[in-house]
Amino acid sequence: MTDERIPPFLFLTASNRWVYALAEAIAQDFPVHATRMHDWRTYWINQPSWPEPDPNAVANLERTHKVLPTGYAGRLEWLARPFMKKMINGWLRRLRERSREAPFVVVTYPYIAPWVREVPRDRLVYYNLDAYRLYRPKRAEWIRKREDELIERAGLTVCLAQTQVEALKNRHPDHTSRIEHFPLGVLDSFLNPCPERDPDPKTVGYVGNLTGRVDWELVRSVATECSDLRFIFAGGLDDSETGEENSEWRRHRTAAFRLPNVEHLGQIPQEEVTDVYWNSAVNWIPYDSEHPFNWASCPTKIMDGIASGRPVISTDVPECRLYPEWITIVDTPMEAASALRAASQKTENHNSQSQVAFARQHTWKQRADWFLSLTCDRLCATTEPV
Repeated sequence: MTDERIPPFLFLTASNRWVYALAEAIAQDFPVHATRMHDWRTYWINQPSWPEPDPNAVANLERTHKVLPTGYAGRLEWLARPFMKKMINGWLRRLRERSREAPFVVVTYPYIAPWVREVPRDRLVYYNLDAYRLYRPKRAEWIRKREDELIERAGLTVCLAQTQVEALKNRHPDHTSRIEHFPLGVLDSFLNPCPERDPDPKTVGYVGNLTGRVDWELVRSVATECSDLRFIFAGGLDDSETGEENSEWRRHRTAAFRLPNVEHLGQIPQEEVTDVYWNSAVNWIPYDSEHPFNWASCPTKIMDGIASGRPVISTDVPECRLYPEWITIVDTPMEAASALRAASQKTENHNSQSQVAFARQHTWKQRADWFLSLTCDRLCATTEPV
């Protein structure tokens, strides 16, 4: 694979930090235009902004953030479609003028499907991040229809989660060779430079949103049983996934946070996240193993936790099963309590250096090289008409 064979990339959209991390890693060597799109209301509530660019990528990286009318990608999509297609075609034209190659277009959400219908199959990549139908159950059929269109048209579909690979292959048996597993990587800043340093003794760390995806009944039970351990939770109380203020999982969460050995740090700055991972004696992923989002996800906690060099304990999340050397799976509160106690004790059986070395093989730079190989090997030689 030579540089001359690699076209530039247009990412629609790079709103998630991991999609942006991939785009930025590719931009270290090749032209990339990363875009974000938010409706007015979402932008006003969240006030998203671009991270500081990697100095190694800035020469090749262009970024555009569009704030658009509410409904532009939903009920008013038909009205916004001509404008969106014109805007995307303008981005593609500028990229092509820069490199004289037709760009790859990486689409991350099904609602974009009508805007890229003129993109040739050998330049279209669908990057599946989740089971999108779960976002808005009332519009599940609408979402699935557009996702099916993308999978049928794209020369390559990559999925964060292996379960999504299997689900999409089952739905599209004629296109199984074009659907690949592409799990999350890890930011270089998450690689623990001193994993041999002793962590805070008898501490259990968790980083992430504190929603119903966590098995709070399990957390409450284990934290009560393990009164000799200190449980640290870093994350916001994002309760948007359900409107029931008195839901059972919230009651368990409230009870867990009232325990004397449980500390809730709240939302912490991104630069402090690694402190929790590296300083905890063990990192915990107490996800609800029956939650549909968890079955279709590739949690960032997997590689971030492995990169800490600390033991990682998880409930039976399908994606966690792919790392048996580094993640211990537990099914019951008793098993979790026993595993957390054992993992919180420093032993010679745990090789923190080897664990970080494994994570170093899965940085976003390595992921970018893999992505380039996938796109070029599968698409650059494709002559199949749309």
